[in-house]
Amino acid sequence: RNPWLQIDLKAAYLVSRVRAIIYGASGQNVNVHVGNNVMNNGLNNHICGSPPYDGSTDTKAIWRDVSCSPPVWGKYIVLQRIMASHYLEVCEVAFNYELEIAILDGSTDVEGMSYEVDEG
Repeated sequence: RNPWLQIDLKAAYLVSRVRAIIYGASGQNVNVHVGNNVMNNGLNNHICGSPPYDGSTDTKAIWRDVSCSPPVWGKYIVLQRIMASHYLEVCEVAFNYELEIAILDGSTDVEGMSYEVDEG
């Protein structure tokens, strides 16, 4: 079964952290994938990790964090519950990203968008 949730960010970001509100035991055995590939529902993308699970069977929703170290470029974030035949119950997903800025020949390139630098 291995239920999953795919989020399309509509643009590629350098993702450094993914946070999700996941209900109780539903947060057990969850992998966080980040990347640009949509094949196999994005499950072939890089696995940043799994949020630590405290063994709680409580039904309350709590924030669970996964760091992508080093940060990973991706347009898709996928949460997948592995080795489980139960649901993946997610309320909210947030992510942190980093900007890579390169200055070349008087222009600044920010995530694929080019802006001219005004030197005067």
